[in-house]
Amino acid sequence: MTSLPWFLEILVGVGMGFCSGLFGLGGSSIGTPILRLLGLPPLIALASPLPLTLPSGIGGAIAYRKEHLIYWRIALLTSLWGFPGVLLGAWITEFLPGTILMLLTAGFILSVGVYGLSGLRNRSLPETKVQLHEAIIPYWSPLLGLINGLLANGGGLLLVPLYQLGIGLGLRAALATSLATVTLMAIPSTIIHAFLGHIDWELTGWLAVGVFPSTYLGSKLALHLPGLMLSRLYSTFLIVLALYFGYTEIASVIK
Repeated sequence: MTSLPWFLEILVGVGMGFCSGLFGLGGSSIGTPILRLLGLPPLIALASPLPLTLPSGIGGAIAYRKEHLIYWRIALLTSLWGFPGVLLGAWITEFLPGTILMLLTAGFILSVGVYGLSGLRNRSLPETKVQLHEAIIPYWSPLLGLINGLLANGGGLLLVPLYQLGIGLGLRAALATSLATVTLMAIPSTIIHAFLGHIDWELTGWLAVGVFPSTYLGSKLALHLPGLMLSRLYSTFLIVLALYFGYTEIASVIK
């Protein structure tokens, strides 16, 4: 049981879900640093938001389903090839110092922000492109799974460019398919982290109250709003958050 007020936990969940649905990447990434900055232990802050990938992904998938943007075959293949990496990454967390995991998380969030500012995310490819390069999935999925398990993170930073630039999906299809994949890959990761005692289920429950409806709202808005400026602002926020979060973790060790 955490010492945080329940309404604050719900508010964190709202931010996680809305960003995940609206931007398709990095939404779950803000959960860990914010919870850690609020004073929670590293492993609890790392893994407690993980089960929320399920309602978050489901909420986003519902919004995208009517648009027929989810490529379920690609999501399933990515998940199947990524499962071994997920299990290995989650198991490794038991042996790494919390500070190392937090610094790796800060680096991951920083990468999300840099990717958002780079313009690659908004590179336009035809949504109806017929020739898809699924053959690369077995080569990249284990790495995606390892990151998913190690950082208890959906890995949307890597999934979206893989689907968009590597496989050949359009941007909106890549975002939608990444949500489906993240949902599938979160299942084994959640099981391992729960078995290791890294998840505070009461905290997860209050976060979930905010995550599910806000993810759906964010996904619906993403279908109608021009997101370039919002994406750049959000990416800048992530960069600042990552740098500050990393600084506080290093400062705590030095003290």
